[in-house]
Amino acid sequence: MTRSSGIPVSLARLRTRDGVWLDGLIAEPRRGRRTALIWVHGLGSMFSSAQPLIRELSTRLNAAGIGYFKFNNRGHDVVAGRGRHLAGAAFERFGQSVEDIRAMVAFARKRGYRRVILAGHSTGANKVLHYAARVRDRSVSGLILLGPISDVAAEAKRIGARELRRRVAAAERIASRDPQGLVPRAWGFWSARRYISLYRPGEREDVFPYYRPGARWTAFRSVRLPMAALVGSRDEFLDRRPQDLIDAFRRNASRAPSFTGAVVPGARHGFQNRERELADLIVRWIGARRGATRIARPLTSQP
Repeated sequence: MTRSSGIPVSLARLRTRDGVWLDGLIAEPRRGRRTALIWVHGLGSMFSSAQPLIRELSTRLNAAGIGYFKFNNRGHDVVAGRGRHLAGAAFERFGQSVEDIRAMVAFARKRGYRRVILAGHSTGANKVLHYAARVRDRSVSGLILLGPISDVAAEAKRIGARELRRRVAAAERIASRDPQGLVPRAWGFWSARRYISLYRPGEREDVFPYYRPGARWTAFRSVRLPMAALVGSRDEFLDRRPQDLIDAFRRNASRAPSFTGAVVPGARHGFQNRERELADLIVRWIGARRGATRIARPLTSQP
């Protein structure tokens, strides 16, 4: 483990049970190792991205006695891996994210942390929700969903629902011949299997189905952990008012012992230039967890 420059963190590396190496960084408080926050990045991102947020959040968390961990998951960059084991945003298999998060939690546990908060941004929010729905991990004591936008809804907003259905059907035809075959380049750099996972309604990855009237929200409703959902008021991928998204999440957090919704004023999807407000919300939520009860209305961040 080596010390990085510019940001008070250490570089680290872990290995998943199925043999994938993931690089990352950690920042730990000087005293006490009771609670750690594990940040799961979004589609095509990486552990070193969003450095202003890394600096702000790690500093604030450490001051509150909370460890900060951020590792690559196998969806980092556009393409990762080699040979038959291609990964990255274009080729990863969503279900395998369980092994990534399992390894991150185990890493934190080995460093002495008893409680882990999973914070997932963008597609990382899908992954931590899926993990909590599939794995009864007693080390995990809460979920923070940051920018939890449906890829299906966002892409339908961008290109139209009819065009998206046409593209998914074409991707299905490609995948029937070769799941790792590429879709047309104009659609982005994706394997057919990955495109279907992202954009076909009802896929395992489709854990935020607020765009589908009558959706069952199976994964979301099965989570029995305290949850928070934080959304930027100017998130460019939203197809509706951020308050409507928060309300949909609250209605379906039926088994969560508590749910907190917050709209971050002026924030876009990546929370750029709102790092302090976001860190404040996260630290406050973790601090309030000891006596948290279900929040009757969403919070807003304060400067």
